[in-house]
Amino acid sequence: MFINPTISVIIGCYNQKEALRRVLSGFALQTVNDFEVIVVDSSSTDGTHDLLETWKPHYAFQYRIQKNTGKTGARNAAAEMATAPYLLITDADMIPDPTLIETHLAAHTDSKVPTCFEGSTWNMHVLAWPSEPENLYPYIREKIRSGAKLGWHYFLTGNLSIPSDLFRQFGGFDMDFQGYGWEDIEMGYRLSKAGVPLRYLPEAKNYHYHVVTDDDLIKREVKKGESAAVFLNKHPELKWFLGLNPLALWVFKHTTESSRLYRLATRWYASGNMKKQRFGRWLLAEYHYREGLLRVLAALGKA
Repeated sequence: MFINPTISVIIGCYNQKEALRRVLSGFALQTVNDFEVIVVDSSSTDGTHDLLETWKPHYAFQYRIQKNTGKTGARNAAAEMATAPYLLITDADMIPDPTLIETHLAAHTDSKVPTCFEGSTWNMHVLAWPSEPENLYPYIREKIRSGAKLGWHYFLTGNLSIPSDLFRQFGGFDMDFQGYGWEDIEMGYRLSKAGVPLRYLPEAKNYHYHVVTDDDLIKREVKKGESAAVFLNKHPELKWFLGLNPLALWVFKHTTESSRLYRLATRWYASGNMKKQRFGRWLLAEYHYREGLLRVLAALGKA
């Protein structure tokens, strides 16, 4: 066990005991050992506390149980506890590849300026571990070369490393984000405006031990839209990026849940025709995203 770790892995969790057990076991298989893992649990009710209390790995490990202030609060608290010069931010259901930490560390060592690195996360079609290659697909679908500079909208914290001093200098994640999503991308936007580079590191892999269904994605869109309103309130210049362009608003206006278009999208989504399913899924997701976004903006007096 290293007293002075080179990188601190920070994980926020809530009611993810069994997935977290697999994740923590994965860190025992790393090809380097100069790291620490920090877990901040948001008062889970599924026995996560017992797991953390009895977890005795060979790597440096610490945890905290705190009041539920969302993923944002858990990650910020974990970053405060970190002792290493670099942070690797991941999730309680992201199983690390054995070379994950080694790859992130090598990238920072080779970098001449403070840089953030986005690794590659692989989603699963079927919940199984170990997972066969045909069961996996990349979260980032675009073909991007290793080392390429990424736009700030790729600042995704399921597999991202950042110098600790940089994280603290920018105040961590904004605590106004208490719902689903955008807190990581908003921080990426702030870093980008200050000229901090974000580069792609596809060799740094982890595996999302969670099957995200189309139904899950559609249900999340309302919450995602609500968080997008918080983002937009802070950065109104991103109005079009966050989906408030004239065409999108016209579609939303004509897609109320009682409208013919909404009913048609629902039928297409439930059909066996792949093209119709895709269009129906897209239309339903777009509608529910803007439903959440515009409702919160109205409450803020910004709609």
